[in-house]
Amino acid sequence: MNNINSLFSDKQHKNMTGIMADQYLNQNQELKQEQILAPQQIQSLEVLLTPLLELQDKLNHELDRNPVIEQVKTSKEPLPEDPIFKAGSNEEQTGPEGDDERDISDLMELADTWHDYLPPAHSAADYSEENEEKRDFMFNSLIKQPSLQEQMLEQLRLSDADAQTAAVAETIIGSIDESGYLRTQLPDIASAANASQEQVNEALKLVQSFDPPGIGARDLKECLLLQLERQKSQDKRLLKLIKYHLEDIGKNRLPQVARIMRISIEELTGLVEKIKDLNPYPGSAVSPDNTVFVIPELSVEKVNDDFQITLNDEQIPHLRISRMYMNLLEDPNTPKETRDYIREKIISGKMLIRSLEQRQSTIQRIAQVIVDSQHDFLVKGIEYMRPLTMQQVADKLGLHETTISRAIANKYIQTPIGLFEFKFFFSGGYQTDEGEVLSSKSIKEKIRDLILKEDREKPLSDSKLSTMLKKAGLSVARRTVAKYREEMDIPPSNLRKEYK
Repeated sequence: MNNINSLFSDKQHKNMTGIMADQYLNQNQELKQEQILAPQQIQSLEVLLTPLLELQDKLNHELDRNPVIEQVKTSKEPLPEDPIFKAGSNEEQTGPEGDDERDISDLMELADTWHDYLPPAHSAADYSEENEEKRDFMFNSLIKQPSLQEQMLEQLRLSDADAQTAAVAETIIGSIDESGYLRTQLPDIASAANASQEQVNEALKLVQSFDPPGIGARDLKECLLLQLERQKSQDKRLLKLIKYHLEDIGKNRLPQVARIMRISIEELTGLVEKIKDLNPYPGSAVSPDNTVFVIPELSVEKVNDDFQITLNDEQIPHLRISRMYMNLLEDPNTPKETRDYIREKIISGKMLIRSLEQRQSTIQRIAQVIVDSQHDFLVKGIEYMRPLTMQQVADKLGLHETTISRAIANKYIQTPIGLFEFKFFFSGGYQTDEGEVLSSKSIKEKIRDLILKEDREKPLSDSKLSTMLKKAGLSVARRTVAKYREEMDIPPSNLRKEYK
C-alpha cells in the first residue's frame, strides 16, 4: 500500500511540476561562491590521513598503476624545487594544458635534477633468483591460524556423532561467537536445523564436550560449571558458590555470602581465587590473534640534554619520475596521444610525491611542538605531562585545527619511555595552587597512584580522593574523579574492598 501511495504521489508531483513549469517559465542568473577542492588537495588529504602501514600499500598500488613512477633507494635530503608546481602555477590546477614545448622543457629539467640527486634504481642483482626464492619461502611459511569455528568443525568431523546430530551441532557451532558463547536460543536452532528439542540438546552436549572447556555455554555460570566439570572438581562449596552466589561475588558482597554459606571470609576468598583461575571467555584461547601491528611515524631520542626527532622514512617507498618516459615525452616522433598520456601521468606522479613531502613535513612539525611542550614528560614520566590542545599546535604552526586532527589520526610516535599514539599527548589541564599547569592525564596518574597505595580493607571513595587531591593543591571535583577512575577501568571503592 505504501508503495502504491508513493507511486501516486510521484505521479501527482510530476504533473504539478509540469503545470508550474508551463506557467512560470523564466531564466535566473545567480552568483554563488563555492569552495571546491582541487585533485591535488584531495590527494594531499588522503595521504595525510593514511597511517604508515596503509600508506605503504597505497604507494605500492600507485607504483603499479602509474608507469612513469619509479622506486629508488632511501634518501634523506629534500627534493629540489619543482618549476612546474611552484606557488601560483596554473599547471597544478588545470592539468597538462598550455604550450607543449614549455611543458616538455620544464619536465625534462625537473627529471634531470631528480636523476642528478637521486641514486640509481635497484639493480637486477637485487632481484636475483636466490633472493626471489627467499621471499617465496618467507611468504609460504606464513600460516593462517584457523578460526574458532574451523577448529570446532574439525573436532566435530573427528567425533562419532550420527548425521542428524552432526548437522544440528554444525548449526550450533555457527551460532557461537568469538568469546565462545552460544548466543542463539535453542528453539531458534531447532527451527533452523529442522530438528526436535531433544536432538538440539544432544547436539549441544556434544559441542560442549569439545575443547576448549566451557565452549558453547549460554552464560557465565554455565561456562564456569562446564570447566569445573571437565576438571572433575569435587568441591561442592565451589559448585554452590557459582550456582547461587556468582552475582553477589561480582558485587563484592563477601560477608553476606560467607554468612549464608556458613564459612569464613578466608575460606570464601580461597574459593573466589579458584574461580578467577577459570576462563570467562573460552573462545579467546583459540581465536586468531587480532593484534594490531603499528609502525611509528617517527622516533624521539635524547641527545645530551635535548631530544632529536627522526622520521621513519625507511618505511615509505621513495619515488621519482622515470627517465625513459621523460625521453619519450621529449621525442618529437612520439605520437601526440602518447605524449598527452605521459604528461598526465607525470603530473599525477609529481602531485603524489609533493603530497608525501607535505605529509612528512607536517607530521614532523607537529612532533616538534609536542616534544618542545612535553620535555618534562619525556624525562620524568606521565605525572609531568602538560596540557596541550590541537588548537594550540595549530596556532604555533599556522595551520587549521582540522589539519592537525587529520595529521595525527591513527599515527604513533616512539619515545624514550615507550610507544604512544599522537593523540595521547593532547589533553586539557588543571592549574595548581602554586600556578603550575598539569595535564588531565597527570591527574589520572595521581589518582591511580593514590588507589594503588590505599588500604584495601578501607579503599578510598571518590570523595576522599577529591579531598586528597585538593590537599595536594589540585581542585578536582568528586564527579571528575569518578569520571577519570572509570576511564582507567578502576572499579569503585565498594568493589575494591578486600575482606579478611
